[in-house]
Amino acid sequence: MDLDAQAYLLAAGRGRRAGGPKAWRDCAGRPLLERQLEFLKELFSPDRIAVSIQAGWLDRCRKLDSSVQWTVADPDAPALASLLALARGLPLRRWTFIHHVDMRVWERGLFTALAGRAKDCDAVAPVHEGRRGHPVLLAPALGRALDELDPQRDRLDVWLRGRRVIEVPVPYPRALDNWNQAAPGAGVP
Repeated sequence: MDLDAQAYLLAAGRGRRAGGPKAWRDCAGRPLLERQLEFLKELFSPDRIAVSIQAGWLDRCRKLDSSVQWTVADPDAPALASLLALARGLPLRRWTFIHHVDMRVWERGLFTALAGRAKDCDAVAPVHEGRRGHPVLLAPALGRALDELDPQRDRLDVWLRGRRVIEVPVPYPRALDNWNQAAPGAGVP
């Protein structure tokens, strides 16, 4: 299945609260980043996937897949800085899914439900049990506006509150999954 979209995966963080970078945490015997990449490649061609990583990981990541857009980002900078780096490397010229490496949103139906609502709005967000989740789908028209954000003072979630966001109720609990809310390694692989 190849959605007419692209994906940004934020994975450059140090994972201080998790005791180390979440990208390399074990998830059912494999690094979480590898599992994320495997899932994303089921939905998108590798040239439509961009992943923010730490500089020291570049060779290791290229061994996972050299056709993915590996974008070096400062692991100490806010997540928005990584997002902006991804948008420079793989411009926001089509609808773009975004989520963090620790959000195991591995449900095809979740992505297709959001893509099915991608029109006449700035973003599409899944809602499960009354809470917004991930991935978030950004409209191509947001590209220029994103460039104006300052990673030191702005946050994507706050910025989107002033935008036209369609909320899509989804039956997938994984829309809310992330390893900041559970013990490391806990949850469904």
